[in-house]
Amino acid sequence: MTDQSRIFWTHRPDQPDPEDPVDNANTILGPLPEAPSPAADLSIEEQFSRHYPQIRDWLCAHTDRPGLALVVLSDDAMHSAAFLSTKPDRINSSIVGRHTKADVRLLGDSTLSLRHVAVLLFPGEGGGRPGRYRLVDLRSASGFIDERGRRLRAVEANGPAFVRLGSYSLVILLADGDAEDWPEDAETAWAAIPDRLYLDEVETEEKSAAWEVDSDRAWEVADLPVLSQPPTLVHNVAGPEMAVHQLLAAGEEPVGELLITSSRGESDVVVGESALRSGVLLGRSRRCDAGRVLSDRSISRVHLLIIEIAGVLYAIDTASSNGVFEDEARERASRLASGTQLALSDVAVVAWRTGLE
Repeated sequence: MTDQSRIFWTHRPDQPDPEDPVDNANTILGPLPEAPSPAADLSIEEQFSRHYPQIRDWLCAHTDRPGLALVVLSDDAMHSAAFLSTKPDRINSSIVGRHTKADVRLLGDSTLSLRHVAVLLFPGEGGGRPGRYRLVDLRSASGFIDERGRRLRAVEANGPAFVRLGSYSLVILLADGDAEDWPEDAETAWAAIPDRLYLDEVETEEKSAAWEVDSDRAWEVADLPVLSQPPTLVHNVAGPEMAVHQLLAAGEEPVGELLITSSRGESDVVVGESALRSGVLLGRSRRCDAGRVLSDRSISRVHLLIIEIAGVLYAIDTASSNGVFEDEARERASRLASGTQLALSDVAVVAWRTGLE
């Protein structure tokens, strides 16, 4: 059964006939023009304006529920788009990269990783309205660049934002459920996008050591500059650190441990709060945690992201080839409680355990 909470549109040269069904129950594809090699000589505003008629057509067709729209642009084309509807009690996610299993597949730029970034939409706020989301680099070589030219590993925001992924531009828009409410002309649409206020550049009394530990406090900041409309609040947060096998900071108490069993052996990985907030990656790539125990070829290079979102610990399938399973059901995002066991493909089991002494 197709998951209607996640709709994607992307160029697939290996799918010559757009009417043919695609063997991916979580993806809906539409016909696309030929996708030229991406270029990035124009600003994001210029790219948005040039391709706005196509952007608007897609938005009007798919954003009939509250959620998050992702649009990928270059100077020459709108390459792909995705819509994640807001869920009332759990996150929704999308993986962007060059891999065939990526939800939003970006071709023609070898500087991008196969699984480059994860977009995580937080559970809905009152009335199901879209709220915050997090953009997380999956330990790629290049990360992503914000509109001010800063290379980042993760950000949280509560409204529209723009980043560069290699030679592509990623435009992130929030939808309120009225698909016909998108302005007809590009100038009006761009003017309606709020300014972005980067909280790490705002000096307030709340910016303290506790503020760095608890990123949720970033949304309580007062004394913000007066703007013509409420701005998008963008907070630079920690992303997955470079691969290590001891995910416990000096002086930090352990939160729990990952018990990993596979055809290659066993590993117990003790994890602290800071690692869970920024994200733990499991897979066979050296950029992942847990070492050689997950080196079986049935495990994807980046298979699973374990991360705390809005106080809840999740295990997120990062567009793996052979899946993540809980109680034999393939899962996109599983909540982790003590005792939860997940199967990676059919060759490894990851269990989460708390209450360490």
